[in-house]
Amino acid sequence: MSYLTIIFVCLAILSQCQADLIGDFCTRSNNPSLCGQVLRSDPRSNGADARGLAKIALENAVSATQASIDVAKKVSNPSIKGIIDTCIEVFGDAVDTLNQSKPLIPKQDRGSISSLRTKGSAALTDVNTCSDEFGANEPPQLTQASARAYTFVQLLLIIANTLQ
Repeated sequence: MSYLTIIFVCLAILSQCQADLIGDFCTRSNNPSLCGQVLRSDPRSNGADARGLAKIALENAVSATQASIDVAKKVSNPSIKGIIDTCIEVFGDAVDTLNQSKPLIPKQDRGSISSLRTKGSAALTDVNTCSDEFGANEPPQLTQASARAYTFVQLLLIIANTLQ
């Protein structure tokens, strides 16, 4: 086997490993199909490293969590107003926490990575609080919106846990 062939095979393997980052991260999420579809449809994901994918996940997490607030505000049932108010509050907290995470993604020091993980975990807890409050009685449109938010916040945390 020539050196050129060996180099070509190594480059092909390396590019395949890069292409599998999305698959590697998304298979660990609660909704691999949604995760993969959204990441692969974003042109920035082509050739992105973990930090690039984290940025895309963060943007989707913020957007989906904000959409959950919008859905919660449209639920008009006086008997569950207290729970809806809690949902709006915790979704808002999650958006704030996620926005605080943005400048941490490109940083490579241990403190920033640790803060990113902590903020991701806090945002995940906040997003999940709404569903926990409702239990099995969560309105379907809110279940769908909060599940989407959960997927992308969880993805951010999955990626953050691989950063060094």
